[in-house]
Amino acid sequence: MPLSDARTSLRLARRALSYVHRELIPDEPVIFSHDHLSTLWLLTDEFLARELAERTLKPLAGLTAKQRARLSETLLAWLETSGSAPEIAGRLNVHPQTVRYRLHQLEALFGDRLTDPDDRFRIEISLRAMRLLGST
Repeated sequence: MPLSDARTSLRLARRALSYVHRELIPDEPVIFSHDHLSTLWLLTDEFLARELAERTLKPLAGLTAKQRARLSETLLAWLETSGSAPEIAGRLNVHPQTVRYRLHQLEALFGDRLTDPDDRFRIEISLRAMRLLGST
């Protein structure tokens, strides 16, 4: 970074190191913050990340913790891959029919929000933030 950005560079390095201590970023001999920009950005304000997730993932709120975790994992895999049930099943190490069943549950819970690009974006960043923070 240019010398004029040294303060920002130090701030990012300190934040990256704090995430290493929390095991949110892998502990390696040398850590380059530019390799973890999405994590650094996504968790810049954990309060906002949690608030967004709470509002965005509200359809999952009435489920048990186990159901919420399974459906969250399936939904994130679907959003990340836009793949078929067999592709998602391979990624999650479950049967394709299990993925289809979960996707039908998610469609019932989220409805049209799964086809709206803005809602899909909010859902994906919420799920990614909650995965990093260890909550669903």
